[in-house]
Amino acid sequence: MQFDEFSSFLDLDTGKVETVSLELLHEVEESGDDDDEDPEGEDEDWEIAKRIVAMDCVLKLPTKFDVHDWAIMEEFSRSAENARIRGELLDAIHGAGAFSNFKSTLRRHHIEEAWYAFRTDALKEIAIAWCEEHHITWE
Repeated sequence: MQFDEFSSFLDLDTGKVETVSLELLHEVEESGDDDDEDPEGEDEDWEIAKRIVAMDCVLKLPTKFDVHDWAIMEEFSRSAENARIRGELLDAIHGAGAFSNFKSTLRRHHIEEAWYAFRTDALKEIAIAWCEEHHITWE
């Protein structure tokens, strides 16, 4: 999950995901390589940001703009077996308040669990494709 003010990175050496503020990354970049001290006393976050800026073995994870929730909602809607529910879901995702309308429609038809399972599978597929694109393997 990504936020506007933060970015997440995969450390290829440790396999850990690190999330840092864009502001802190900018501060580290501006400070240069000679500055070993954290000017604000946030040692752990500062050190993480320094590693991200300095390392070649860190990959930026996909942002919320790379994960298209609306497209996942549309695919789920189109997959509904019941034509009436399918139509309501497709109507719900268009226009103002699409996300809210979609969730209300899910609740009304008691299919939230199916939606969350579908979304989880879609996110897994996105993650697997990203890993394959970056030649990342896991055991």
